[in-house]
Amino acid sequence: MLGDLLLGPIVGGLDEDSVHLWGRTDHPATLHAWLGENEDLSNARLAGKSLPLAAENGFAGVVPITDLTPQTTYHYALTLDDDPPNPENGPYPSFTTFPPCGERKNFSFSFGSCFLPSTPESGKTFAAIDAHRVEHGLDFGLFLGDQIYADNFANNGLERVALTLEDYRDVYTYGWSYKSFRNLLMHLPAFMTLDDHEVDDDWTWTDSTRTEAKIPIWDKFKRWRARRSPQEWHLPTSRVQTALQAYWEHQGMHAPHFELPLQIDEEGTYTFQESDPGSLAYTFEYGAAAFFVLDTRTMRVKGKNERTMLGKGQWAALKEWLSTVNDQYPVKFLVSSCAVLFDMWVDIARDRWAGFPEEREHLLHFLAANEIENLFILTGDLHSAHALHVNLYGPMGGSIPLWEFCSTPFNQNQNWFAPRTYRKLNSDVVKDQHMRFLYLGNNFGVIDVDFDEDGEPTVTFTLHDEDGAAVEREIVD
Repeated sequence: MLGDLLLGPIVGGLDEDSVHLWGRTDHPATLHAWLGENEDLSNARLAGKSLPLAAENGFAGVVPITDLTPQTTYHYALTLDDDPPNPENGPYPSFTTFPPCGERKNFSFSFGSCFLPSTPESGKTFAAIDAHRVEHGLDFGLFLGDQIYADNFANNGLERVALTLEDYRDVYTYGWSYKSFRNLLMHLPAFMTLDDHEVDDDWTWTDSTRTEAKIPIWDKFKRWRARRSPQEWHLPTSRVQTALQAYWEHQGMHAPHFELPLQIDEEGTYTFQESDPGSLAYTFEYGAAAFFVLDTRTMRVKGKNERTMLGKGQWAALKEWLSTVNDQYPVKFLVSSCAVLFDMWVDIARDRWAGFPEEREHLLHFLAANEIENLFILTGDLHSAHALHVNLYGPMGGSIPLWEFCSTPFNQNQNWFAPRTYRKLNSDVVKDQHMRFLYLGNNFGVIDVDFDEDGEPTVTFTLHDEDGAAVEREIVD
């Protein structure tokens, strides 16, 4: 199966009755998806085909499969022809469909961010996640951004900043070819979102017209000092479009349905029209738990007179989702590539929610005023991990608990300044707050959601080091 594919397979967009099986080749082909109940696929049936894989999409494609049975394990294979997979090559990987929407079923998932392969041994954390999956069970994984480092010319496989579409594709090929990462994605259903390095470091638009993007001055200086080409000092809109095309091919294509997709032209290029309310945000459910995966990047504006992270369209979708799921689902997860509640005394980049204080305050006020309870924020990016708890003032004077769980990095430099620069959030809607733990070192997080006999949930966040050992735990019931 792997011999036919350049990258993949990836199990994406999984729910109770459908799945997106993704793969990429290096030549024109058509993906054929085979499903069966036997691990050797001796009873395999052809479940679907992709559209023809063409150069325009980097020879990447998905096979959307529907009409599956909830809570059922399917073994699968992706081939490039209509010959059934050979049982002698088994056992084949599998996925298990989610329970029916609303059913209170216990489940577990992993999450984290920031994979910068720097040595042939990089990716040790992924092997630990896979070992945890085998020993304890994981229903899916959340990958919260920086799945590639297109701008890191020392460790992206190019020895230069990615500039062209082929460059970005090559960075994906370089990082995602690591054996431990590829093996994990073959077995663990994945939900992904982007952070900055899928495009460039700390990038942002200069105004809401989205006709001009920028990177920080220190990145320009670093590249000048390293004698990089002048092209690498700047971020034209065409390069943002190129980067997001590569993101679509590798991460967005197999995601669930986007809430308000970004507009594209007839050639499939993102247009970034000022009136476009769209984003790459999406939602999904696992039984009695609801997830909103934010897009904190494509609508982000930092200018003299404008400053926003989400944009009006995504804000409207988020508020509607929060209001809808609050009473319908006993557990809610808000997934953000960058930290919401973690504040710092020194934050030169102002690249996280702390750099958008009015917008963060707006979110906290909305949560408090609408009494959004049992909401957990999942985040990455910081290169340190933490569990942070705050209480919000409710409209009747009561307390509304809110948790932020952060797991990062999978493989990156550590943020040694985090313990020294963390400060409590300054907000008039926050009653009190407590940092429960802060950890440095490569890591991954595991969330366990367990329902008691009365259907009340307990959420446990366990942080594991790169060897898989549990180093911190927080239990919320």
